[in-house]
Amino acid sequence: MLHAFTTRGGGVSAPPFDTLNLGRGAGDDAAAVRENRARALAALGRDISDQVEASQVHGREVAVVTAVHRGRKIQGADGLTSCDPAAVLAMHSADCVPVLVVDPVKRAVAAVHAGWRGTAAGAAAAAVRAMGEAFGSRPADLLAAIGPAIGPCCYEVGGEVVEALAPWPWQGAVLRPASKGRWFLDLWEANRRQIEAAGVPPGAIAAAGLCTSCHPALFFSHRRSGRTGRMAAFIAAPDRRDSLPPAE
Repeated sequence: MLHAFTTRGGGVSAPPFDTLNLGRGAGDDAAAVRENRARALAALGRDISDQVEASQVHGREVAVVTAVHRGRKIQGADGLTSCDPAAVLAMHSADCVPVLVVDPVKRAVAAVHAGWRGTAAGAAAAAVRAMGEAFGSRPADLLAAIGPAIGPCCYEVGGEVVEALAPWPWQGAVLRPASKGRWFLDLWEANRRQIEAAGVPPGAIAAAGLCTSCHPALFFSHRRSGRTGRMAAFIAAPDRRDSLPPAE
């Protein structure tokens, strides 16, 4: 089935967006971004017109996508879910956590964008619930992948973030002191624990463990570089020709 996390290589954008910038709001040339998106989708055997993206407002709203949404941006959403193979769900990031989810039983998928605000709001857990409401997906049947994002080695945050995460029982496990009034936050682990708490089996959750800030040759990083490009996470619902792994 179609799913991918992109790197920054293989596109046409000039510095500081070099080269495969897939984000339209970063300040890059629009024609370059369109060519980059076309290349990325073509590498997956799809067309740029198949893509559906979310406006990514750092919340937890999850939109249900069908073929009629192809080529559109869904306003107000940080999560997309679909069982229509015609639509390629896309999330764009340059430090925030991209999460992909598949239900091999109902043949449904979801894509989630979760920075610290989305993580605090429960964006990943909301996607699990949305799949259940829309398609009857059982959390125990789901498989989840946490893509490249800024790691606990580099992501230093202040009291505002600590306070926002306070309602989650795992808050203490994802924060460690950095300096006075500052902490290192593990967004990978925060989202893993959130997905597990939503009912997805621990063995069905995989994390890339790749820090976007630590790998400048591979990934864009807003925290590292400021003005920079965006990678993408892509997923499409499997069609009947796709073989899928069994649920855990």
